[in-house]
Amino acid sequence: MRAPLKSHITHNIRCRVMVLLAATLPIQSWAGIGILPLSFGYDSISMASTDMGFSSDPLSINNNTAGIAKSKKSELTFILEPLAMPLVRHADSLGNDQRTNNDRPLLISGAWISPIKSHPDITAGLGVFAQGGVGFGYQDLNTVFGNKDDISATFGVFRIAPAIAWKLTERLRIGLSASINYSKAEQELFPNTSDASSGFAGLDISDLSGVSYAWRAGVQYDLSNTVTIGLAYGSATELVLDDGNAMVNFEAMGLGRVKYNFAQIDGLSLPSELGIGFAWHITPQLSIGSDLNWYRWSQALGEVTTQLSNPQTNGAPSNITIKGDFGGHDQFSTSVGAQYQINDRTQISGGINHVGNLVKHGYESPLNNLITDWNITAGIKHKYSPHWTSSLAYTYIPTVETEYTNTQLPLGSDAKETFGGYSVAFGLSYQW
Repeated sequence: MRAPLKSHITHNIRCRVMVLLAATLPIQSWAGIGILPLSFGYDSISMASTDMGFSSDPLSINNNTAGIAKSKKSELTFILEPLAMPLVRHADSLGNDQRTNNDRPLLISGAWISPIKSHPDITAGLGVFAQGGVGFGYQDLNTVFGNKDDISATFGVFRIAPAIAWKLTERLRIGLSASINYSKAEQELFPNTSDASSGFAGLDISDLSGVSYAWRAGVQYDLSNTVTIGLAYGSATELVLDDGNAMVNFEAMGLGRVKYNFAQIDGLSLPSELGIGFAWHITPQLSIGSDLNWYRWSQALGEVTTQLSNPQTNGAPSNITIKGDFGGHDQFSTSVGAQYQINDRTQISGGINHVGNLVKHGYESPLNNLITDWNITAGIKHKYSPHWTSSLAYTYIPTVETEYTNTQLPLGSDAKETFGGYSVAFGLSYQW
C-alpha cells in the first residue's frame, strides 16, 4: 500500500504545487523593482527629478549624460541617502495591520568626471549607483490556514557606468554612458506553512543574482543664454536573476522541506525611459524648469518565467516552470523645480514630482506596495572653499492608501496597502 500512496501523493503534489506557484510566484517575486530612484545627485534630488536641462554635476551620468560636458574642472561627488518609510503598512480582513519591518533602506552613489586635457571639449566620467530596489517584509501575519507566518521580498540593483560627453559647439552637448548592472534578490512566501487539502506549499527563494548591461544617451542644447532644453534616453536594464536556490515546504504532503538547487527568474527588467525638459535662468539668481519622463513598465513587468529544478528529495517534482504577468503598464512622471542663488556660496532648491502607479489596480499586495503619487523636495547647497561643496536635500512622500480584493496571497479577501515616507540626502563634492 505504501508505494501506491506515495505515487498518489507525488502526483497530487506535482499538480497542486504547479497551480499554487503559478497563482502566486510570478505576481509576487521581486515586485519591489518598482522602486526606481527618480533622481541622482543633489540638483536632481532637490528639484524632484527636474534634471534634463539642469544636469551638470558628476552624478548627471545617470540623468542626462550630456550635462557633464559643461564641466571645466575635475570633480568627485558622493551622495548618501537614508530613507525612512514608517507609513508602509498592510491591513486585511484577517486582522493583520502592521508596517513593513524593512523600512530604513540606504542608497549610496558616487561619480567622478574630468575634462580630457588634450581635448578639453570632451569630458570622461565614471559613476557607481544604487540603481533601484526595495525591501518589503512582514512577520507573523495571520493566514487563512489559522497560523502565523512571514512574507518578504528584497531586491537591489547596483550600477557601474563609465561615460563620455562632447561639447560639439558652444550651445550643443551630447553624452553617452554604458553600464554594468549587478542585481540580487530574495523572497519568503510563508515558508513555514504547508497545507495538504489546498496544496499550499510555502516557499523561500534565495541567492538569485546576475550581471547585465545597459546604456544611456543624452543631448543638451542652449536655445539662448538663458534657456536650455534637454533630452535623454535610457535603455531597459535586463535583470539577470539565476544561480539561486529554493526551499519548498511539502511537510503536509509527506516530503518535508525540499531544497531545489537551481532557481531562476526570467523576463524582469528596469524599464526603458525617455525624458525631455528645460531649464530657464530667469535672473542670475533664479532658475526654474520642468521635465516629462516616460517609463515603459509594460515591458519591464510583462511576462515572467520562474524555474525551479534539481530537487534534493526523491519524489518531489523534478522541474517547476511557471509563466505569469506582473500587470505592469507604462507611466509618465512630471516635475517642476526651481533654484535660487542666495549668494556666491549658497543655493537653495525645491521641486514637486508626480508619478503614476506602475502596475494595474488589482495587482497590489504587501510585496507590491508601489502606490506613491507625489514627491515634494527641498535642498540647500553651500560652497565652503574653491574645492569643497556640501549639500543637503529632503524628499517627502505624502501618504497614499488603496483598498483592493486580494487574490494573490492567503491573507483574506479585503486588503489595504498604505505607502508614505521621506528621505534625507547628504552630499559632498570636491573640485580640482
